[in-house]
Amino acid sequence: MSTNDDIEDALTRHQVFLQRYAKGREDAAKAYIAELIREAQQRLGFDFSELSYARQEQVIADLLDRVEELNGDYTEEVIAEAMDLLEYEVEFNQRALVDAVGAGVEIVTPAVAAVQAGMLSKLMQLEPTKGFTIRDALRTFGVRKSQQILQIIRDGVTLGRTTAEIARSVRDAGPMMSRQATTLTRTITNHVGIQARNVVMRENRDITDSYKWVATLDSRTSLICASRDQTVYKDIEANPKPPAHFNCRSTIVPVIKPEFDLGLDVKGERPSVGASGPRPVAGDTSYGSWLRKQPQSFQVAVLGVTRAKLFKQGQISIGRFVDDAGRTLTLDELRKLEPLTFERLGI
Repeated sequence: MSTNDDIEDALTRHQVFLQRYAKGREDAAKAYIAELIREAQQRLGFDFSELSYARQEQVIADLLDRVEELNGDYTEEVIAEAMDLLEYEVEFNQRALVDAVGAGVEIVTPAVAAVQAGMLSKLMQLEPTKGFTIRDALRTFGVRKSQQILQIIRDGVTLGRTTAEIARSVRDAGPMMSRQATTLTRTITNHVGIQARNVVMRENRDITDSYKWVATLDSRTSLICASRDQTVYKDIEANPKPPAHFNCRSTIVPVIKPEFDLGLDVKGERPSVGASGPRPVAGDTSYGSWLRKQPQSFQVAVLGVTRAKLFKQGQISIGRFVDDAGRTLTLDELRKLEPLTFERLGI
């Protein structure tokens, strides 16, 4: 395989390790949510609904103080672990670059302090118009969970529910909060891995000055990631990078300059999970070309009925389903962009 195929193979396989690491961190996220729920239930006690309004407000204020404390502790725990992961990921990406181009090529080692500062300041572009730093994402999540618990309690009081009923409602919110917390954990883990790779690429621009977006070839991949799959971006700093959304599984791989690509011109492979199950495909297969080879039922499961028809019969590329910012276009917006195709297909 070529040098670029070698490093893409190594880094996409490493993405599986990152996802497993994130899964291991999900237990801490679940424990954090469980503690929030437990604190709320304990503060409610047995007679909350019988207390005076002033006393209820004091209990709620005490609860919010405790929840804020728990949120702060959890945020610092996540950031500390992210720092450790970042250091490991920088080392891994350096080794991957050395393995790809050979030990005779000098690889620049980024300064740890600068890498850590960059990770904390870099935005995760999780929405087309809004970005979060890791700390901001954790703080926002904590505030929203606090407000959610508070709203459950206030709604219960307003509706005249008993303390036991209010406590049960708080408990019932736990599973959804846990899923949201684990989603945030996976998203942050991917962000850390991408930032480590980005800084290694940035410090070694003489070897690689561009990167390729690599999405997962299966039915769960988002339209934004599918549309960017196999796209090569020339600006390491300004161009988009994963995570493009919560639970994003995409990664990036550096594109080695031709003078350092000493491998054979033989294409590698990449994994995919289509309608017929797991199957390797050519390494340069894009999500769009892969999806076109899947049965119509699979395309509908991924795109929905109307988009699947446009994709298959209208021959509209998957990139047309999102705008330049990565936002998925509505069907009405698509109709304005492709009026003749809609008319020809009778939809």
